[in-house]
Amino acid sequence: MTVDVYADMNEHQRQAISTIDGPLLVIAGAGSGKTRVITHRIANIIQHGVRADRILAITFTNKAAGEMKERVERLIHVKTPWITTFHSAGLRLLKLEMAHTGFQHPFTVMDEDDKKRLSKRICKELKIDPKMIDPKKLTWRISQWKNQLIDIPKFQPNDDLDAWAIKYNDMYAAICLEECLVDFDDLLVMPVRLFEKHEDIRRKYVERFPYILIDEFQDTNQVQYRFIRLLSDHGNICATGDPDQAIYGWRGADIENILNFERDFANCKTVLLEENYRSTQIILRAAQGVVSNNTKRKDKTIRTANPEGKALQLLAVDDEMDESLAVAAAIYRMNQQGRRLADMAVFYRTNAQSRVLEDGLRRRGITYRIVGGTRFYDRREVKDVLAYLKLLVNPRDRLSLERISNIPKRGLGEATLELFFQLSEDMAKPFSEILEQDDLLDRVAVGRSAKAMKDLSRTWRMIRKLPLGSPEACVTGVIELTNIETHYRATEEPGEAQERVANVREMITAAQQYHESHPEGGLPGFLELVALVTDADMADKNEHGVDQVTLMTLHAAKGLEFPYVFITGCEQGVFPLERQGQISDLEEERRLMYVGITRAKEELYLSRARCRMQYGQTFRNEPSQFLGEIPTDCFESRDATGRRALPEGENIRGTAIENREREAGATTAKLVGKAALDAAIAMGITTGLDVKGANRREKKAYYDAPEVKSDDPYIPGDRIIHSIFGHGTVAAMKGSSEKRSILIEFDAHGPKELQMSFAASKLSIE
Repeated sequence: MTVDVYADMNEHQRQAISTIDGPLLVIAGAGSGKTRVITHRIANIIQHGVRADRILAITFTNKAAGEMKERVERLIHVKTPWITTFHSAGLRLLKLEMAHTGFQHPFTVMDEDDKKRLSKRICKELKIDPKMIDPKKLTWRISQWKNQLIDIPKFQPNDDLDAWAIKYNDMYAAICLEECLVDFDDLLVMPVRLFEKHEDIRRKYVERFPYILIDEFQDTNQVQYRFIRLLSDHGNICATGDPDQAIYGWRGADIENILNFERDFANCKTVLLEENYRSTQIILRAAQGVVSNNTKRKDKTIRTANPEGKALQLLAVDDEMDESLAVAAAIYRMNQQGRRLADMAVFYRTNAQSRVLEDGLRRRGITYRIVGGTRFYDRREVKDVLAYLKLLVNPRDRLSLERISNIPKRGLGEATLELFFQLSEDMAKPFSEILEQDDLLDRVAVGRSAKAMKDLSRTWRMIRKLPLGSPEACVTGVIELTNIETHYRATEEPGEAQERVANVREMITAAQQYHESHPEGGLPGFLELVALVTDADMADKNEHGVDQVTLMTLHAAKGLEFPYVFITGCEQGVFPLERQGQISDLEEERRLMYVGITRAKEELYLSRARCRMQYGQTFRNEPSQFLGEIPTDCFESRDATGRRALPEGENIRGTAIENREREAGATTAKLVGKAALDAAIAMGITTGLDVKGANRREKKAYYDAPEVKSDDPYIPGDRIIHSIFGHGTVAAMKGSSEKRSILIEFDAHGPKELQMSFAASKLSIE
C-alpha cells in the first residue's frame, strides 16, 4: 500500500520531499518540521523502488537517528538500517572492512577517560613533564590535525608543541594498532583514508548508497565533508540544515560547507523551509531581528501562522544573585498558576553561571535538573563493569585490564602490573594468554603480589567463558563472578554504595533492552552502542518524568523546545562571551542567541545584571548588544513604577536603558516587564526593585505588613551593617520562626530579602 507522503505538507515541504534525484539543499529554519520532511523524503525514495538499505541518512546524534528510523517505520512499515550518525557509520564501515584496518583482533572504541589514562602512560614513557607541556594541549592539537586530514607523520612542526605532538602521536598510533584501539576521531579519519587508498572499496560504497541524506549540514567539519564527497559521485545527495544555527565552530564545524554547497554540487536545487510550527510570532520577530545582522547566512525569513503571543519580558537586576532570585520568582509564580516546571528551561552561556541560578531555585524550593551532568555510562561503577566487558571482546585492551586490576581490591601494585605487561611484550604473547598460564605468572610476582595476580587470573578464566552473544548474561556474569557489589559496599559510604550498586544493576536492564531490539548484536553491539552515546543523546531525558525545571547551556539546548524559556546573562562580555577581552566569533555568538530564542514556544524571558562577579572580581557590564537587535515592539517594558511604556521607536540598547532609568529617578536596576513586576509584587519579592523614596502606601505594594515577633533581633527601621552588602535599613521581618527572613533596603545595593538562618552571622546594628 502506497502512503501519501505529502499529506498536510506546505508547498515548500512538498518540493523537498518530491525532489529525489540530483543535489538538493534544504535550508530549514528553526521549528520548520525538518525531521518530518527528511523522513517523508526517505519514505518517498523507498516508495519509488529503492531498497531501504541503499539509502545512507546521517545525522549528528543517536537520538535523532533513532527518531528518524521510528518515523519511517511507522510511516511505511520498512526498517532503514543506514539511518545513523557519522561515527556509527564510520564504525560499521571499519567493521565491514576489518581486513584493511591493520588490526589483528576486534577493536575497542576508547572514551575520553580511556584516552586520559593512555595519555598518562605515553607521557611517562616519553618523559613529558605535565608542568612544562600540557598533555591536554597535545591531544587537542592531534585531534585538530586528524579532523583537518593532516598527514601527521609528514607534518612540519611550527613550534615545540607541534614537535612533541608528533612524537606523542607516533607512540599513540603504535599502541592503538597493537592493542586494537580507536578513538572517536579515528572512526571518521580511518574510513576516509581507506576510501582514498583503495578505490575499489570506495566505488563499492558509492554503488551501495545511491542516495545520501545529511542532516544538520552546517555542523559538519572537514573530515565529515570529505567522507561525504568520497561517497557522492552519483550526485544524489540531499543536505539539510540552517546556517543560522551553526554554533559549533569552536569544535571544528565549518559553516562554509553549507554556504558553498550549491557551488560544490552542480545543478543543485535549493528549497527554503521558512514556516515555523513551534513559536509565537513575537518570538520569531525577535529571533529574526537578531540573526539578520549576520553576513554569513542564507537569506530567509522565518514566519508562522501561530498567534502573536505574549511580549518578551526583560529582567534587569543589580547582580547575579538578584538575577537568580528574579528568575526563581517568575518560575514560582508560573508554577503557582498551574504551569508545569518541566515546561520551563533556564539557559546560560557558560556552565559556571549555573551555580548561582541553582541557589535561587533552591531557596524557592523549586526542583530542577542540570543537563550536562555525569552521564550514566560515565559513572565510575558503570565504567568498571564496562572494562570487564570490553576485555571479553578485545583481550588486547590493556587500558581495560589496568582499570579492573584492583576492582575488586586485590592489592595488585603498579610495579607488578608493569612487570606483567613487560613479560607479555618480551614473549610477544597477548597478556590474556599469560593470565591463563600459572608458570608464567610465577615469573611476574611473589608473595602477596603473586596471590593478587592469581586472583585476577582466576577471575579472568571465569568471565572469559561468558557467552558473547548474550549481553545481559555477560553483564550479570561479570557482576556475580567478580562480587563487585560487595566491593562497593565495603569501600563506600552506605548511601553512595547503594547508588553504585543500583547503577550496576541498571546495566543488566540496559543490556536486556539492547538485546530485545538488536538480537543479533551480542555483547560487541551493546558496547558499540554504549561507546557512541553522547551528551546530546541525553540532553532532554527527564528520568521518571519528574516535574522539574531544566537548566542547560545554550549549546546543549540546540534541537530542543520548551513552552517557557529564560535566557540569562544577557550582558556584553557574558553573552556574547569575551575571552581575554575579545569576542572570538561574534556571528557565531549571535547564532547562539538565535538558537536560544527559537527554543521558546510561548513565552521568553531575557535577564541581565548590572554587575556580575566573575573569576573573583566584580564587573559592571553593559547590556548585551543582542538585546538592542531585538525589535522594540517585541518587549513589554516599563519604567521603575511599571506604568510607563517605552517611547515609540526606542530600543533596548544600553544607552536607552540608562536614560529610561534616570528619567524614572532610579539608582538601581529594576525588574522590567509587567508580568515579572506583578509577580514580584504579588509574592512580596523585593529583589531588584527600587522603592527608595516611595510613600508608605507604595511600599506596602512591595512588602507585607511588618510582623514583628518577640524574639526577632531586628525591627523595621533599624539601621544595620551587612558584611557583604554594607549599610541598610530593615524594612520588614517575614515568615515562620523556622523560616524567618529579613527584608532590608541597602544603601548601595537596593532591597534584598535574606534568610535569617544564613544572614544572622553577617548582620550587626549600625
